[in-house]
Amino acid sequence: MRRGLRLLLVTVMVCTLLTGCGNVETAALETMSKSETETEKAENKTDTSDWPTVTLGICPLQEVTDLQLVNDALNGYLESINAGVYADILCLEAGNLSTTLTLMLSSTEQPIDLFTNLFYGTLNDIIANDQCVPLDDYLKEYPEVIDVIGEKFLPFGRMKGIQYGLPIVNAYASLNTYALRRDIAETIGADDLDGKKITFDDLTEILIDAKEAYPELCFFTDAGVSLGIGIDTLGDNSYEGVLLNRGVDTNEIVNYFETDEFNRYLDYTKKWSEAGLFADDPLNNSNTIAGMLNNGLAGGEFFGAYSVEAARSGMNTYGDFVIYQINDAIANASSGGSAYFISSVSQHPDAAMKMLALLYTDPVVATYVAQGIEGIHYVVDDNGCSWYPEGKDLSNVNWCAGTFFYFPNGTLTYPFETDNADYYKGMNKSNAECEITEGLGFVFDNSSVYDEYSAVANVVTEYLKAIIYHQVDVNEYLPKFRQELKAAGIETVIAEKQAQYDAFLADK
Repeated sequence: MRRGLRLLLVTVMVCTLLTGCGNVETAALETMSKSETETEKAENKTDTSDWPTVTLGICPLQEVTDLQLVNDALNGYLESINAGVYADILCLEAGNLSTTLTLMLSSTEQPIDLFTNLFYGTLNDIIANDQCVPLDDYLKEYPEVIDVIGEKFLPFGRMKGIQYGLPIVNAYASLNTYALRRDIAETIGADDLDGKKITFDDLTEILIDAKEAYPELCFFTDAGVSLGIGIDTLGDNSYEGVLLNRGVDTNEIVNYFETDEFNRYLDYTKKWSEAGLFADDPLNNSNTIAGMLNNGLAGGEFFGAYSVEAARSGMNTYGDFVIYQINDAIANASSGGSAYFISSVSQHPDAAMKMLALLYTDPVVATYVAQGIEGIHYVVDDNGCSWYPEGKDLSNVNWCAGTFFYFPNGTLTYPFETDNADYYKGMNKSNAECEITEGLGFVFDNSSVYDEYSAVANVVTEYLKAIIYHQVDVNEYLPKFRQELKAAGIETVIAEKQAQYDAFLADK
């Protein structure tokens, strides 16, 4: 009965993908265009009774009620291509993710086969807790996976020369832009710079003019967004040791708060504060960037993307914006994304790798998992882009639509809620052509300096935003801030981070 249901689902629902956008491989889609009769014949010749079932844990941030529907459709497709493996997608509750996944990664009674560290932990954590298996031998068997990810980005899942995880295919490189509402730019005569590279001095002049024309608006909703522009934070939100110049042509980790670069940044934020560009009462502003843009409280904000056009596509959600480019796309240690792993308790690691390879290389498998079923969880327009079905949104679509960044290879799916049908093509092009620093793939393990690291983070939390927003006398509080950072142990943290970074470079 279940096998027949899968056959019906794969025949009726999967074939709607046939008119997919250009980024979905034609050959794979043609596989789904077989008639019901042809599929039945193929199935009749295939004994699936000994196929292992691979469990894949996902953590949706919205309610998902169509789990069985998607599982059945996916497995129907796997039968149609004689994949030799079934999938069982499991939803892990976000609020209990740490506890639930930790138990599943240590249990032989309820083990999980495939998982990601996104929302869960760092690569260091996964390896230190022996929660995954090495993948080097598997990658020799599935070299097409390397081709999809890009060999130069494998370090995001590598530790000491051993490949433990497969990086999620995403925009590894990023550039910074500032997005300004088009009507504002036109009013002040700054729309002619749309798509062009400008300096912070240029941007400051533009935004001061914008504030004079639209005094009710703010133009920086969160100064933390701009703080890291120009440096490689090494993935550290507390800035406890960074590389200047975004990590290009330097391997010296420094205390950012003692640098000329930080002083110059404060000069800019002083001008921004005096011009009223920040949100009112910035230290207590609980509004999100998205909320302030949607509600007409903000006229613009910094926005990161792999290209100017990608930034424009991303801002379409909030209206029509001109995009000013601040710097070029670079992939560095801060670009480090998450990865997918085969768990060390998997009872079917070979089958798990087969399923993982399909998730990275088969557009039909990737689309089922990341977007669900066409017509139910998304619709595709004539341009090859996908949208919520009429009457549906994040709260009631019942699948993980719009979260391509979470799944192994979202670039095989339909661009979501954008008019840019080439969104993923552009992303792949950016990944292929971007500048890469030596620090790409570095992950700091703070366990040996945990007390100092925590103490420094507390000092940063106490002082930094007040100083950036100039809500205190900076001349008085900046020396205090620097002194307390030293007292908390920032030099110890930086020394340890430098030692680990040097070892990382030596291992390369």
